[in-house]
Amino acid sequence: MASVSSSFLCLLLFLVFIPHPNCEAAEPLARLCNPDRPTTPAVATNIAKLLSSLQSNAPSQRFFSTSVGAGNSKVYGLAQCRRDVSSADCATCVQDAARQLPSLCPGQADARVWFDTCFVRYDTRAFAGQLDTGYVTFYISVENVSDNAAEQQRFNRELGSLMSKVQKQASAKGSLGLAKRQTKFTPFVTLYALAQCTQDLPSLACAQCISTAVANFPVFCPVRKGCRALYSSCYVRYEIYPFFFPMASTANTLPRATSLSVPLVISP
Repeated sequence: MASVSSSFLCLLLFLVFIPHPNCEAAEPLARLCNPDRPTTPAVATNIAKLLSSLQSNAPSQRFFSTSVGAGNSKVYGLAQCRRDVSSADCATCVQDAARQLPSLCPGQADARVWFDTCFVRYDTRAFAGQLDTGYVTFYISVENVSDNAAEQQRFNRELGSLMSKVQKQASAKGSLGLAKRQTKFTPFVTLYALAQCTQDLPSLACAQCISTAVANFPVFCPVRKGCRALYSSCYVRYEIYPFFFPMASTANTLPRATSLSVPLVISP
């Protein structure tokens, strides 16, 4: 795990049923505000300019990274959308993130917000290309995929194999950090998986970020029907229903769940 200050390193774990993704959701999935880096008036002005630039430039390529200002007031920023969503949906998500982030982290120059289909961050320190797994939010289905021990073991094998392919694909040259795959677990249940690294991340760092997420799945969501990990450098998720685009034709026949969340915060 990347080394960061102890006040900044934390693990936020949510136990939830996962609803269908909606980039227009009013509430973000997660946020990270760093109280160790307060803003100044000049920094706040540059943050506003940077967020405007991210909104204008990110949707067309689903990614944009830039900086605004100079010297101590210089601000670095990044916006990343899931590459399977449309540019219009990306624009809506980034707009929501840019509008909410300054109020979610008021007066803080290091801030991040996650929605299901986009991620936006800014900082007064350059972070482009650097692996960052110092903070993670997990969303975990509260139901096991099976209560049968033999089926649970087979599920772990199938998931491990699927995630290995996802990791290899996402970190491959030309993938733009995205991988989507699926496999049959039973004749009636398909396992879907997606991983995406921020596009500034080198291939090796991308593979390391996904590997960190996958290694934590058995710890925090063993044999659960779904799990997703939101890191600053990558987004990794699996479900037993289709959640990425284009949707499978069987989407309406697959299970959905009610909403139940139990937060658990763990600090090292």
